[in-house]
Amino acid sequence: MKKRPFGQNFLKDISIAEEIVRLAQISPEDPVLEIGPGKGMLTQYLLDGANPLTALEIDPKLCVELRQKFAGKENFRLIESDAAKFDYGSIGPKFKVVSNLPYYAATHIVKRLIDFRAHVIDMTVMMQKEVIDRLVAKPGQKEYGSLTVYIQFHCQVERLLEIDKTAFSPPPKIDSSLVKLTPLANPRVQVKDQKTFFKVVNAAFLHKRKMLKNNLKDWQNQFQQDNNCTQLAGIDLSRRGETLSLEDFATLSNFIHTLHD
Repeated sequence: MKKRPFGQNFLKDISIAEEIVRLAQISPEDPVLEIGPGKGMLTQYLLDGANPLTALEIDPKLCVELRQKFAGKENFRLIESDAAKFDYGSIGPKFKVVSNLPYYAATHIVKRLIDFRAHVIDMTVMMQKEVIDRLVAKPGQKEYGSLTVYIQFHCQVERLLEIDKTAFSPPPKIDSSLVKLTPLANPRVQVKDQKTFFKVVNAAFLHKRKMLKNNLKDWQNQFQQDNNCTQLAGIDLSRRGETLSLEDFATLSNFIHTLHD
């Protein structure tokens, strides 16, 4: 099998790099983590404010270049590792993330960072525009799905900047967006059991065109009939998953969990 390349489109636009650092609102005492520094375009501006800056790069050849380029910077630390598997607790008790995430692994990396959210102050990250569309989506929009619910359950989401494909080398086929994800001290909605909550969410979006009464068949024995309307926890199951708010999903999962308690 052909080995998957370390696919990354390197930021080349100086003004974009400067704007990202400004929007990240780095204070002099902030430890910062950059994932996928590439050739160091963003790195050089982060080094002016971060204390320290830890760069996480998977590509050995790029690591050699980065060590040479920033050899004289005392606040620069480079770790050669896979960001999708990295133990982010080892970075320190608290840190900010500022990164142009590699497209092929961006969603997985963000989920991994959320697993370590107790350490993360906030994440200012660049990703594909279509992925950011999903992160900021609202119920009823076509981009709204299980990823939306997962991210908004754990984080405050703020869209910051749109970035044209021409800002990169080589230019990707799609545009990018910058988003700030700030982990919440408590989840956005109160749930009795997170495992049940996300099981319901994932089931609801399993077949997006199907109604909830078809997607939630695992809990069919708890369905209720009211004037020929099939319901669960008072929610009409002729609806589709993309119409439910986080509060609706919490209502469903709390009802299901209570009956199983």
